[in-house]
Amino acid sequence: MKILTVLTGGTIGSKRENHTLDVKGNVCEIIEIYKEKVEANTEFQIISPLNILSENMSVFYFNKLLKFLYEINFNDYDGVIVTHGSDTLSYTAALLGICFAHINVPMVLVAADYPLSYEKSNGLQNFIGAVELIKSKTVKGVFVSYGTKEITDIYFATRLCEADRFLDKFSDFTGTPFARLKSGNLEFFKSPYNPDLNEINKERQPVFEEVPVINESVQILNCYPSYDYESIIIKDNIKAFLQLTYHSGTISAEDKTVEFLNKCKQKGVDFYLCSLKKSEDLYATTRKITELNAYTLYNISRESAYAKLLLAYSQNKIKPQDFMEKNIFFETIL
Repeated sequence: MKILTVLTGGTIGSKRENHTLDVKGNVCEIIEIYKEKVEANTEFQIISPLNILSENMSVFYFNKLLKFLYEINFNDYDGVIVTHGSDTLSYTAALLGICFAHINVPMVLVAADYPLSYEKSNGLQNFIGAVELIKSKTVKGVFVSYGTKEITDIYFATRLCEADRFLDKFSDFTGTPFARLKSGNLEFFKSPYNPDLNEINKERQPVFEEVPVINESVQILNCYPSYDYESIIIKDNIKAFLQLTYHSGTISAEDKTVEFLNKCKQKGVDFYLCSLKKSEDLYATTRKITELNAYTLYNISRESAYAKLLLAYSQNKIKPQDFMEKNIFFETIL
């Protein structure tokens, strides 16, 4: 068993010094701990193209990571593990899930809630979950392994939602993870939203034959009462806004919103609503906005919507809207 381990920093690669956590230190520690406490027979090839706290993740680092991964011959390995910080884990996971949906081995992202030196850290268990998924030889594509010290959930990379601010718990966009590792056993969840293994493992063509180069062309707009659209500057490099909606798929349709959409239209900047449920009935506010040439994205997490838009507006082979219609690796819930 040969696993490529791509270390990018984050809490799982951090050390505590003077009450400050930072990525300075031994970035190979997770491998050493695994071999000491679990088993030493698996061969790990280690590379560290990045070493950052993931809150510093940016388009620059996305491109650096993509360039590295596109140079890998995945047939040389039984699987790939990418260690990552938890803050932007769901965003990087979505990006990699879309770009590497075609690979013939599992790529699994892992993170930790505390540095590995902390007894309460879940980093080792998450890493074990990734190794066990690879060893099972049941799936290919991109996933995330993350849970507690006792139970590790396996998520589709394109369905992982950002952790909450209090319990630090991640969730699946559908409410049900793909699988769970408990007491050494890998169990697959039955859900109307989870594809079967045949669908997961079908042959897929690469979305990009060559490494995509992402540009900073997409910005996310939040949603809360009295959102100030007048404060938003539409820079020349912006090609699209991703407007997050309330859970009902709504945003304010007051005059300031309408004025902002008209400005976007004048500047040739596209405006997307994320995320709506498929329904013939719409709230009056949503209908008003959609009639102002806003594009609607259905049943997709904000992380996957953002990652897809970054990719859609970094290529010129097909219209971005047509790119967004593709369901590449189960990011859109049908």
